[in-house]
Amino acid sequence: MSVTGNVLNKVRVGIDTGGTFTDCVLWQNEKQPIVVKVPSTPQNPAEAIINGLQRLCDLAGIPVEEVDLLAHGTTVATNAMLQEQWAKVGLITTKGFRDTLEIGTQMRPELYQLQQKKTAPIVPRHLRMEVTERIDPQGKVVDELNKEEVYEALKKLLSEDIESLAVSFLFSYANSEHEALVREAAAELDPELYVCISSEVSPEFREYPRTSTTVINGALAPVVRRYIRYLREELQSRGIGEKLNIMQSNGGIVSGKEAEVSSHNLILSGPAGGAVAAAEIARKANFPNALTFDMGGTSSDIGIIIDGKPQVVQGTSVNDVYPLQVPTVDIHTIGAGGGSIGWKDKGGALKVGPKSAGAVPGPACYGKGGTEPTVTDANLFLGRLDPENYLGGEFTVYPEKSYAALEKLAKELDLDVERVASGILEVANASMAGALRVVSSRRGYDPRDFALIAFGGAGPLHATALARELGIKTVIIPSSAGVLCAQGLLLSDMRHDFTHTEVVALDIADSASLERSFVELGERGAARLKGEGVPSECIHLKRSLDLRYKGQEYYLNVPVEGEVTRELLQEAAGSFHEVHKNTYGHAAENEPVEVVNLRLSAIGEIERLDDEQVVKQEVGLNANTPINHRSVYFNEYGWMDTPIYHRGGFSLDTEIAGPAIIVQMDTTMIVEPQQTVRVDEQGNLIVSLEGRA
Repeated sequence: MSVTGNVLNKVRVGIDTGGTFTDCVLWQNEKQPIVVKVPSTPQNPAEAIINGLQRLCDLAGIPVEEVDLLAHGTTVATNAMLQEQWAKVGLITTKGFRDTLEIGTQMRPELYQLQQKKTAPIVPRHLRMEVTERIDPQGKVVDELNKEEVYEALKKLLSEDIESLAVSFLFSYANSEHEALVREAAAELDPELYVCISSEVSPEFREYPRTSTTVINGALAPVVRRYIRYLREELQSRGIGEKLNIMQSNGGIVSGKEAEVSSHNLILSGPAGGAVAAAEIARKANFPNALTFDMGGTSSDIGIIIDGKPQVVQGTSVNDVYPLQVPTVDIHTIGAGGGSIGWKDKGGALKVGPKSAGAVPGPACYGKGGTEPTVTDANLFLGRLDPENYLGGEFTVYPEKSYAALEKLAKELDLDVERVASGILEVANASMAGALRVVSSRRGYDPRDFALIAFGGAGPLHATALARELGIKTVIIPSSAGVLCAQGLLLSDMRHDFTHTEVVALDIADSASLERSFVELGERGAARLKGEGVPSECIHLKRSLDLRYKGQEYYLNVPVEGEVTRELLQEAAGSFHEVHKNTYGHAAENEPVEVVNLRLSAIGEIERLDDEQVVKQEVGLNANTPINHRSVYFNEYGWMDTPIYHRGGFSLDTEIAGPAIIVQMDTTMIVEPQQTVRVDEQGNLIVSLEGRA
């Protein structure tokens, strides 16, 4: 399905599934974007997607079949990993390496914890089989694959009713022949069995993360396939089954069919959309360096933008335990959101999260059975949320239920309700400020040199307090901040990443051989995109090299452009020294540099809609007069009479001094005393913590 062409006449929809709400955006050229939030349906996430899609089309006055592109950020893979509700997967390895997953590496999630409990591998030992075979690092066959052992291992695993099979042999990235033979044998015995091989899932060196990544894909694939196929069937009954595209962790989208076989690329599907949109906003607002803060109902996702680009890492870990060797937008997630529950620990201290009320039952104020106080309940009690205009008045909340939940906890802590409510916000803010430091100061960046872009349903409620805590001078609240991840889905290009491992010193590397490898990766990337309907003129191939000093264990990624020549490799070495110095504070320019991996990103560029329509929808022409006043609690000032503004009433030439609350359908923003806010030409609200915006 083509996602390019004359997009100006197209209807495009972005839908991002969150823990509490599902955010939906519809774009049409020359018309205002339409935004809705619907309650998430955790037991069947597709239900909320269909509900949101139908509401968007009803508001737009068009039938669903007129939608030309549906981009979806999903939490299905994420939740399956977090809740350990993955498929039953078997593993076949090289003889002698059955316990690679069990042994792992010396890395520990809690470095200074003396009594750590080792997390069990995804594949238990009785589902891990080994067979005789061996390939050396250059790809030469040392020991032929013993097919009898392969069939015996497969029969044992099939008798255990596995749902999928992962295959990971030593050095298969250099020669995939043996892994492919195992897949063929599995197809003979069970044609319906899903089989993934490491030479396709993660074709690069390092046995443990490659095996882990392949197993994660095998564990998630049946879960993701069931979900995507069900969703496609629901969409097909409405005439748009082939229009479905899924967001990946790398910040690019792929077709629904492609996502079914690359489920390991969907772990950060939702948050990646927010990072893409935030980077676009940062560039246009002339704040190329920014921290991103996406606070939803269940968690907060923190990222960093450098020179107008979201940072991408070449590997991460799932649940802080399982290595995942794929390009991923660099996002740090913590369990602090609007639904995070306040509670008393054994020592009598107030804690917030990570347990969340989620969408069901939700915060106490939702009136759906929740009885424990959440961050949302605290905000409502302290006047920071409007009970009459929650989600534009489309969602009823009950302040008395918030009070009852807070009062119960207050009695346990022997505090008054006001102190407990403000304490919940203080504790939650401390946790989120710590997460912002993880991606900034702990990596050598001074947060005071960055703007803070806040979004998500709860992000703008807490952003100015976090900025004050970190010494950040500017906060940016995008238009439609509450659904920015959904908006980012419609700003994302199609993307596929390819890797080739070749460890060689740069000064002796065969540039012609490296060029041939890049060309082969490029041909594969272009073919993949063309298969998804992307025209040749919209395909862009971006090359990079993973480089390190000889003797180092880890590497840094350096972009390169043009044909690989001796001169280009010398330039790459110079760039590596600079990147190494910026990253670690030093460089060893006299040390030899070696290449580890060749990487290629195949980008299928999607034409953009009119920026005037996309970013300026919230700029109003009315007088900047409050729509109401109410008493709001600020920690350092107590209760203050505070004007309430509607965001659509802001004009470009006016500056508002805090305290103030600015409301819109999808979020609420707090401007604290001694802060000011204005609207920029892109429609963003710019808050200054220096007295002038």
